[in-house]
Amino acid sequence: MLMTDAKRYKAETFDIMQFMFQKFNDHQLHCVIELDSHIDENYLKKAVYMSTWEFPLITCKFVEKKSSPYWQGCKFTTDDIVRIIETGKVHEEVERCIVLKTDTFKGPQLKINIIRSSTCDCLCIIINHMLCDAAGFKDYLYMLSSIYSNLKDNPGYTPNFQMSSRSAKQVLDNFGNLDKVKIFFSSSQVSKYNGDVYFPLEGDNNSPFVVIHKITKDRVKFIKKYAKESKTTINDIVLASYIRALHKELHCSHVVLPCPVDLRRYIPEKKAQGICNLTSNMVCDIGKDIGENYKETLLKVKKSMEHEKKSFSCLNGPMMLEIIFSLLPYKFAKLFVSKLFHNPPIAITNIGIIDKKKLSFYGARIKDAYMNGSIKYNPYFQVALTTFDDEFTFSVNFCGTQKDRQKIQSFLQTLDDELPKLI
Repeated sequence: MLMTDAKRYKAETFDIMQFMFQKFNDHQLHCVIELDSHIDENYLKKAVYMSTWEFPLITCKFVEKKSSPYWQGCKFTTDDIVRIIETGKVHEEVERCIVLKTDTFKGPQLKINIIRSSTCDCLCIIINHMLCDAAGFKDYLYMLSSIYSNLKDNPGYTPNFQMSSRSAKQVLDNFGNLDKVKIFFSSSQVSKYNGDVYFPLEGDNNSPFVVIHKITKDRVKFIKKYAKESKTTINDIVLASYIRALHKELHCSHVVLPCPVDLRRYIPEKKAQGICNLTSNMVCDIGKDIGENYKETLLKVKKSMEHEKKSFSCLNGPMMLEIIFSLLPYKFAKLFVSKLFHNPPIAITNIGIIDKKKLSFYGARIKDAYMNGSIKYNPYFQVALTTFDDEFTFSVNFCGTQKDRQKIQSFLQTLDDELPKLI
């Protein structure tokens, strides 16, 4: 029987939104960390335990009451979260473990599988997306690895944490009344998502998988140089390449892309008060004419994104959600939002850089690391990008057939081919 404690924690608006997304995806975040040696599992378990002092939601279950949902503390042990799988087939075991799910209603909300070969370990880490976005997940991993490293260096180490806010209000509170009025009346642009353009896949909800595609350091170095010389960003370049690859694959004239934006950019020092979800969307819409060549597409993307960055459009959605869930009873707020929300059929997310200085496990060098988002259900499709140690990892998480997997692998190669390269 699952034991609970008396502690309850508020389910924030963004927690609820991720819960509502379960009809589109598995609402989990995934991370793979390849080490060059074995990790000390006892110290890792101790680090996980200590991390719950700052982030107790890990050992909670979600309770959806009609009046107001909440997180209920439970008495899990670290053995419920961390386990070791010894194998001679590391790659196959990683593929199996990376698509596992946490149990929202039972907990815990974190899974760490140590995939162990005779010489080294690979960590497969999964967290419920309701607890945090990718930036929040990185914050947790940095905290976990820091605790582990300090414990290895000093077994008597005790971290000093303080519980902080997980609410989206920490973003909105940084704006004056005039700007809040502008945010309120700005358009969130969600109505612009294409409802009739889908990536043609078969789908199979019983067969989740992750397709990975790497871009080498030398190539990434050239792409960075290209971005600097063209006065664009890495994100602009990836978006332009994605649009052109979609144009080739789908033979469509117009795709409107949501571009996730980390709202921590509006907080002093870009640091949230707690580990949480603080992501909204900008919209990249370059119209039906993508241009005759890559440079023309890139300039259109740059213009579209510069316009979005100057507007308050990405803040309108979070503000509306906070207002709706604060004014309406939970049952009606959830129903109202579900009718208003348009889930994008085709998307891309740049998770950004995993900082190799912040993600460091004492005594074990990290050979590779990447993160990816939720596993999509057909007909929804998303490409994710992570950067670690100056190498790109593109990934697609999908529930589908082997034919779908091959089609996605082919598409990621098409995306690769569209990225700038030294001829």
